[in-house]
Amino acid sequence: MRLSRLRLFVASVVLVAATAAVSGVLTTAHAAIGCRVTYSVASEWTGGFTAGVSLTNLGDPVTGWTLTWSFGAGQQVTQAWGATVSQSGPQVTARNAAWNGNLATDGNTSLGFNGSWNNSSNPVPSTFALNGVTCAGGTGEPTPTVTPTDPQQPNSMGFIGCSMAENVAQGYVAVGGRRMWGPYGTGGLVVQAWTDPQSSAWQKFDQQVSRFGRPTAVWVQICVFTNGATYDEVKRLIANARLHAASGVKIFVTGQPLYDPGQTCFLAGPNGPQLTDSLARQAAADTTQNVTYPGSFRLRSNEVADGCHANTAGQQSLGRQAQAFWG
Repeated sequence: MRLSRLRLFVASVVLVAATAAVSGVLTTAHAAIGCRVTYSVASEWTGGFTAGVSLTNLGDPVTGWTLTWSFGAGQQVTQAWGATVSQSGPQVTARNAAWNGNLATDGNTSLGFNGSWNNSSNPVPSTFALNGVTCAGGTGEPTPTVTPTDPQQPNSMGFIGCSMAENVAQGYVAVGGRRMWGPYGTGGLVVQAWTDPQSSAWQKFDQQVSRFGRPTAVWVQICVFTNGATYDEVKRLIANARLHAASGVKIFVTGQPLYDPGQTCFLAGPNGPQLTDSLARQAAADTTQNVTYPGSFRLRSNEVADGCHANTAGQQSLGRQAQAFWG
């Protein structure tokens, strides 16, 4: 009798353990992985090129990502931003940066890099893999899926500039503007802050891209301190804007706001605003740049708070001007 009870007890324990094991198998879920990658070469020159990669997560949310691909013509990554990139032979591995590792379903992020090539062939990689799973959502397509298709869609227009651009963005939101991003902390970021495509300024821009998708339009505000800026620097701003935005992006270029006669911005110097407006007009007249100069922003004497920046009324005035320029 005791032996029978012991056997029954052991059988019960085994049955409970087996049931728990089966239950564990049935309740364990593996994250579905799916992705779409857009790869675009923004520019090429003898021995070098700049490319951008846009990654859209089509599967379950991820909290860290690794994107891999292989080059087919001996290309080598020499410098990267938006991810930590390494290369072994043709195989390239890009791991998320600290700020863009979380990707929700349909979430998008981007990275860019400079590379070397053979000056003869620079083909798009044929396949990409996200966390070891091949992306089946397409590669090398003209725009990522999160890119707004309606040019007037809310937050479909990005901008770069300094605190003067922030004044415009603040006023634009205040008067009901929706197409362009609101302010995102660009104070003090004059031209030289934007000439390096991997600078902290562009990292700020890319954080906005992670929220809204690659913009179909970008406003480039030419903003200077008293040291000014050169036209070559302005062209680099335009090239970098194309790199960080959607394929076929429409770019608007303006200078800082102009003031009433006898007034200027002490941060930009006596002729700083006029210089920036002149550089914007020069870019628009240069057919190689393919940019639009919508006009000059203006601040009246009663719209200036500190001899440079807009007061509340000035911000709203700038916002209405922006609405007239691009909706």
